[in-house]
Amino acid sequence: MKKKVVVIVGAGPSGLVALKEMLEKGHDATIIEKSGVIGGVFSTLRESSYDALYLTISNVFMAYSDFPCEEDYIKYSKKEEYAVYLERYAAHFGLLDRIKFNTTVEAATLEGETWRIKCSDGEVSADSLIVCTGSNQVPKKTPEIFAPFGGKVVHSSQFQNADAFKGERVLIVGTGESASDVAAEIAGVAQHATVWARRPFILAPRYTARHITKPGFDEYLCMQTEKMWRECYVGDFLECQTTSRAINALPLWMYSMVRQMGWKIMASDFSNKYLEFLGKYSRAATAYPGVDKSVYLRADQAGWVTKNSRISEMAGRGSLEVVVAQNLRVEGKTVTFSDVLVDSNGERNASPDVVNDYDTIVLCTGYTNDFDWIRTEQKLDWCPRAWFKHCWPSGFGDKLAFIGWARPHQGGIPQTSELCARFHALLLSGERELPANIAEVTKTESEAETRYYVLSPNLTSLCDWPSFASSLTAMIGCEPPVPWLVFSPSKWLKYWLYPMWPCWYRLKGPGAKPEVFDQVMDRFPVIGSKVLVDPVTLAITIPFSVVQKFFVNTMFFLFKPFSRLPGYHGFPTLYNKSKLNILHGYKMKVKSLFSFAM
Repeated sequence: MKKKVVVIVGAGPSGLVALKEMLEKGHDATIIEKSGVIGGVFSTLRESSYDALYLTISNVFMAYSDFPCEEDYIKYSKKEEYAVYLERYAAHFGLLDRIKFNTTVEAATLEGETWRIKCSDGEVSADSLIVCTGSNQVPKKTPEIFAPFGGKVVHSSQFQNADAFKGERVLIVGTGESASDVAAEIAGVAQHATVWARRPFILAPRYTARHITKPGFDEYLCMQTEKMWRECYVGDFLECQTTSRAINALPLWMYSMVRQMGWKIMASDFSNKYLEFLGKYSRAATAYPGVDKSVYLRADQAGWVTKNSRISEMAGRGSLEVVVAQNLRVEGKTVTFSDVLVDSNGERNASPDVVNDYDTIVLCTGYTNDFDWIRTEQKLDWCPRAWFKHCWPSGFGDKLAFIGWARPHQGGIPQTSELCARFHALLLSGERELPANIAEVTKTESEAETRYYVLSPNLTSLCDWPSFASSLTAMIGCEPPVPWLVFSPSKWLKYWLYPMWPCWYRLKGPGAKPEVFDQVMDRFPVIGSKVLVDPVTLAITIPFSVVQKFFVNTMFFLFKPFSRLPGYHGFPTLYNKSKLNILHGYKMKVKSLFSFAM
């Protein structure tokens, strides 16, 4: 193996794991980091992100596959806790000495087979460039529609806490996870707070089971209370309902109907205004005027889901107004919302215009990328879907990789980044190859993603964790073996009912560390996890998954060869295939048809 020189730009979670994987394969790798600390938005610097930030993925899921979290229980980490985890990771694998801090990359030019990288302290050369700067680089500009506003307009990147908004009338634009936190914090101190969205949005509580079984359950209070953490179980967490293998073996229509049924039950629960709000808004997102009728059969799979229920909690208490309207007009400090799709109670009936005065507008409108410093003769398409697995642009081989632009619909970016980094290290070592027809494969997978995530056309980094992880681990050669039910019933149940946590991908293959898997899984025995007392899991998931794998998938495999291809191939194929086999090129395999019996 020829050792390659690798330069990685950015020391956030994606850059750190990229550095670790390159070093483990013997490559000469260095990170160039513009700040003086690691972690990116999860750094120890307070200003790296707002004060109220808690992760939307559990500590077990956000941990890298070979470096478990310290806690022996499952929880959602505060940003400072995850920053400490990243520092422990960097120290454990000896990464800090390979990071050039307080250094800016001014230009990276590919000259033949070599990158010439001009930095603020000089020039370096590299065989491979890995870009890990992340998609939260440059705040999007203020939209023209807010130009006439007579008050303050700020971007959420400037938000630290709600102190500056006490007693004000505030409009929050956006309904993402950070917007949910920003809105909830402001609503707690403002005279009046409104959230505006152009279309209905889908919300998902971090603890699905707890909200349903414990009326009045306060998600944010739980995250702040250590005692409450220790009362939570694996089965309480959203990731258990979205990323288990049994759930993802279901056909898409069944997976979606479970969600629609859950939303309907929530929407009719008048004893819990918060759940009622969440159910009504999520249902409206898949059936509002003008939306494609097929979206109903995709439910939460049709677009981005906000895995943060603080908007619905504050709205349910009457502390936060929510306006879903297609148009907005600004005159001075007066804002008029017209063409209202969903009223403040979550009803989908058209309602009159909503008119309010505001002192401040907070834009939770996201970020854009800055790639002007990358210079190549070959033209690059900057859309992540134009890169194979959201990582490798065609025509560059192992010369260029973008790690950190595969954003899971459920799951964390560090985990997709780790899989991409593991494959790229093998690619540089000559142990793996990219597809010979990489452009064709990428185009097919890109078109499937675009059709699938129809409600989030602009979020082109969006991917499906179960499918993405299965596809990448098949490429790496580290797919976990299916446990035998007869010989290891506990491990078999965990394989099918627990989330697809990263530790599963250290059981075999390159970089195998099965002892790490045991270290994690021994903390969470099946008895006491609550995965076996969930009636939805037992009554719907297991029987339908078995039928799906033994009969429906077998039928498609044997008699519908085209259905084995990834992506969208018409109504019968899309909705009747297992959800796991729709995106990212993860095809059905003969052995998987009978894996329930193992």
